[in-house]
Amino acid sequence: MSSPVAEAPASTGQGFNRYVIRSAAFWVFGGYAFSQIFRLASNLIMTRLLAPEMFGIMALANVVIAGIQMVTDVGIQKSIIQSKAGTQRDFLDTAWILQIFRGISLAAIIFGIAIALWVASSSLPAESVYADPDLPAVLAILAFSLVVSGFRSTKSATSNRELRLARVTSIELASQLLSIITMVTWATYSPTIWALVAGTIVANIAKVLAEYILLPGHNNRWKWQWDHAREIFHFGKWIFATSLLGYWVLNGDRIILAFDITAAEMGIYSIAIFIVGSVRGALNSIMQKVMYPALSRAVREGENCSNVYYRFRLPLDLIICGFCGFLFVSGSTVIEVLYDDRYSQAGPFLAVLAIGLFPDRYRGLGLYYQATGKPKKMLPIALSRAIILTVGLPFFLYEYGFYAAVVFLGIYPLFVVPLQLYLKWHAGLMSITREIIYTAFLLPGAITGYLFVVFTKNYIG
Repeated sequence: MSSPVAEAPASTGQGFNRYVIRSAAFWVFGGYAFSQIFRLASNLIMTRLLAPEMFGIMALANVVIAGIQMVTDVGIQKSIIQSKAGTQRDFLDTAWILQIFRGISLAAIIFGIAIALWVASSSLPAESVYADPDLPAVLAILAFSLVVSGFRSTKSATSNRELRLARVTSIELASQLLSIITMVTWATYSPTIWALVAGTIVANIAKVLAEYILLPGHNNRWKWQWDHAREIFHFGKWIFATSLLGYWVLNGDRIILAFDITAAEMGIYSIAIFIVGSVRGALNSIMQKVMYPALSRAVREGENCSNVYYRFRLPLDLIICGFCGFLFVSGSTVIEVLYDDRYSQAGPFLAVLAIGLFPDRYRGLGLYYQATGKPKKMLPIALSRAIILTVGLPFFLYEYGFYAAVVFLGIYPLFVVPLQLYLKWHAGLMSITREIIYTAFLLPGAITGYLFVVFTKNYIG
């Protein structure tokens, strides 16, 4: 999946031209589409080879690891993309050293959490996911992959900065495919949770090695510049705050639910999250890998950011609103078609959680503020969602049960939409006409979902 055109220099002296942006978007969206096909295929195979509780344990382990990553996030990759010094070798080497120390620190923290869970396991509720005897060992072994990721080359970030994404996308797909082969092969002969763990480690090692060997750019050296380090930390201090809150918004549900549900229930819930997350991931990939570099370039060269912003809104709203309507109507049928009866309860979960996709259409606002060097402007949204989740989810879980808690998780993101719209207006990015028209994409998505349900019931059964 390489292309001379896609790998050509992206700068034209007047920012990214439309062809380069379309080419980059093609690689990102095409790569993500193949990635999700691979993920879905492996998910369908693995759910038939492994028990639901194994997915529940792995889901919680990934949430814990993601949380520690967010706690130490200083925006190293984003600094390379946003900074005017992002192409200088000293800046890249300083960023690389920071990344290495961060990876080692992450591994040490995760290993400490694993030991703490092992020691405290006897005092935790017996049916809690946290009390599962495999969880500490899974965390301890996955900590190794964080050390490996810390040595990742800065070539990936510089390629992303210039929207040269063909090789980056190819490497990601190849490492994912190797991970799937590892998991399926292991689970076929030994159907245990270690198949999932092995797949994760193999993917990280393959990706790091391939980026060093196959990507063009500066080969990092052990060189440190305090001025560059201070710039990265200055930019990253607000990234840290918003990332920490963003992590809690995206993963706090499983952390809270794990105290009161079984590993099997967590596994079923994780299937619904997997499908919703696939749609959300498509949006995030295009925004982070194409929209953010384009906005950052527009800021550096003094272009009109609103033109760049709205260039992305139509296709992104089509994806989000379309899938929101489709999954809300056909969520149960989608689960019935893809999974066996053990996962049937994930159907209603999927339909309700799809509602929470709607506010994701405004995530480009956060990238605009990051590109302008003002990520702190997004703190009110992140903080509002975090507070609502922290207060509301335990209340619904303990007062009304697991199903009511899932309904809350699907609906509560809508509560911050008025604040998002206000900040869009304040940033000069509001178009009332477009907001109304793009919202109408919910309707064709819902109609398509209804037709899918009818076709499935009548012709597939």
